[in-house]
Amino acid sequence: MKTLLYVVGETVGWFACILGAAHHRHWLGALAVMGLLGLHFVTRGERSARRILMIMLMSVLFGFCFDSLLILGGVYAPARWLIPSPFATIWLMALWANFSLIVDVPLRWLQQHLVVAAVFGGVFGPFAYLGGQRLGAIQIGEPASFNIAVLTVAWAFGLALLMLLARLLPVYRSGPETPAEA
Repeated sequence: MKTLLYVVGETVGWFACILGAAHHRHWLGALAVMGLLGLHFVTRGERSARRILMIMLMSVLFGFCFDSLLILGGVYAPARWLIPSPFATIWLMALWANFSLIVDVPLRWLQQHLVVAAVFGGVFGPFAYLGGQRLGAIQIGEPASFNIAVLTVAWAFGLALLMLLARLLPVYRSGPETPAEA
């Protein structure tokens, strides 16, 4: 049940970020993700707040670099707010923070199956960008078919790398903030 809650939450956060950016309410996604983070802390069970925050920070930093490189390469152009091109904007970083909330629960098994993570990234990553374009938050550069292929390859490597990084982060106990024994 918790897995379903997290997947629904991630979907709500994705739509809040995308529709907020498309309708010039870029702050909407960040606000929604903060609410989802609060819900995540309430339902975290034995997982430590420290690990949740470390995964979020890692995901946001990773996503900032990842999307900034795609923007710099002309693969796509996001709706802009506050941060100039070619850097990823705030609503994109909120998307990565939102995604981080499912890295350690519904997608945790991908941390041990990096080839499967690459396949998932290569298949589903480009669909997120196509959905973002359809809803008006981004514009995929021309030639679109080439840039979708770039997204496919980038997401295949990117999701596998993100899952590897999450796997390498220390696990903390929910009580005192000390590393758990492996």
